[in-house]
Amino acid sequence: MKKNLLLTVPVALVLVISGCADKSASQEGTATTTASVIPANVNETGLPIVKEKVTLKGFARKDPQLGEYSQMLLWKELEEKANIHIEWDTPSLQNAVERVNLVLASGELPDFFIKGVIKDADITKYGSTGIFIPLEGLIEKYAPNLRELLKKKPEVKAAITSPDGHIYSLPRIVDYDLLGVPRFPMLNIKWLDKVGAQAPKDSNELYSLLKLFKEKDPNGNSKNDEIPYTAHTIDWAMRGLEGMYGLQRNLDYKLNIDDNNKVHIWYADEKYKELLQYTSKLYKEGLLDKDIFTQTDQVYFAKLADNKVGFTPLLQAQNAGKFAGDYSGITPLKGPHGDQLWNLKQDVNANGGKAIITKANKNPEATMRMFDYFYGDEGATLLYLGKEGVTYEKRENGSLGYKKEILNSQRGLTVELGSMTIWQGGGEFGYYTDKHLSPMLEGSTRPKDFKLVQPFLPKKQYALPLLSKEKQDQMNAIRTDLDTYTDEMRAKFISGDQSFAEWDAYVATLKKMGVDKLEKMFQESLDGLLKGGK
Repeated sequence: MKKNLLLTVPVALVLVISGCADKSASQEGTATTTASVIPANVNETGLPIVKEKVTLKGFARKDPQLGEYSQMLLWKELEEKANIHIEWDTPSLQNAVERVNLVLASGELPDFFIKGVIKDADITKYGSTGIFIPLEGLIEKYAPNLRELLKKKPEVKAAITSPDGHIYSLPRIVDYDLLGVPRFPMLNIKWLDKVGAQAPKDSNELYSLLKLFKEKDPNGNSKNDEIPYTAHTIDWAMRGLEGMYGLQRNLDYKLNIDDNNKVHIWYADEKYKELLQYTSKLYKEGLLDKDIFTQTDQVYFAKLADNKVGFTPLLQAQNAGKFAGDYSGITPLKGPHGDQLWNLKQDVNANGGKAIITKANKNPEATMRMFDYFYGDEGATLLYLGKEGVTYEKRENGSLGYKKEILNSQRGLTVELGSMTIWQGGGEFGYYTDKHLSPMLEGSTRPKDFKLVQPFLPKKQYALPLLSKEKQDQMNAIRTDLDTYTDEMRAKFISGDQSFAEWDAYVATLKKMGVDKLEKMFQESLDGLLKGGK
């Protein structure tokens, strides 16, 4: 669900299933969020947001790239502009889930949560019981930027609406298609030249090229240590090949959505079987990394840095370290049935859970105005780029870009920016376009590589909408065992531990485990999502 920049497709939408919210909690939330009287200390428009400074308690996760929130340029500038001071509780990424659970259980609530620390299943759970307050009334009165965006993008509103009809969390909205593609088909073009071949165009040519990479010592060290094809994990390796067989990853699952919006889980499909057979052939012949089922990110990147990788799904060539110049993106490959798809597309738009206000908040109006600031251009620029003349500057062509001292920081760009703002690691709220996002790609191969895959991305891409607890529990009851089983069987089929002669038995087991029932549940979710987006 992207738009015209981030993923110009429909955005993640939400299944509006009637839910039974706690009556008293619902009434309390409604009263809180629809009050017609503007608090005396709140300015209805403009800055500062409040006349007399207020202090809010905020909760956010501290990703490894981030500095101390209290010292960030972002929040210092916001305090100066808005007259709002924030006291932060920022557990580490590793401890965030545990800390959130403790806070929610203790009742010692912050005024707001940001950075996506609340799981989708908990948004409706704690909203319906009054822990999180409904936001639609506050949006209508105190969030003109977000209000207008939701009018223009009804699918976004559907995506953040819980099954009980309330909005408890705010989204990140992105108009920049490129950021929805987390990996590109990256080929070692130096190796390609060494073996005297051309870039492959289909699955057969890929196989032939990988054989040459294995046999011709393209890294020139006189060792048979080349790894023709690898990825971070077996799942990423499969995703790099699935498009050749027309297999999508939609609704955050291994399923296709056709032109008539019909959902189909492809675990039992003949094309998936053919993909497994193709992958098994690569694995048995040493063309697929022998460590693919167990390797860590650290091991994967070490192989890139050692000039051992020929073909891989990769974010950008720069991730190959000193061999970055050896890699280039290629056009997605065509499969044996003519399928040509790059299914590594994510719905990064309209993700909910990025900003939530709790019942402990005594200044919800001011808090909503503060949040809304980041759905406007000035706030978005502050969050992503910082302060003009300090962290960014205008280029001669009118675009914005980070200053040289930021780009060339000895700490690295990610850490340097992480000391100033919060978007590193994801989870930020607000509305962002190429103006705000393209500066972080300065010098990256991603814009060039994106042009190669863009025509072959799925036409429809949806994230799984918010579900009621009952519906989520029903889905999880099937998915937990089914996902474990299919992952295990994928490994066995590829490695040769399971014969493809046993395919029918595998399919029969899928049926017994409820794959058809799960498919029906995904269909109902999509139907509700599309209905809610109209």
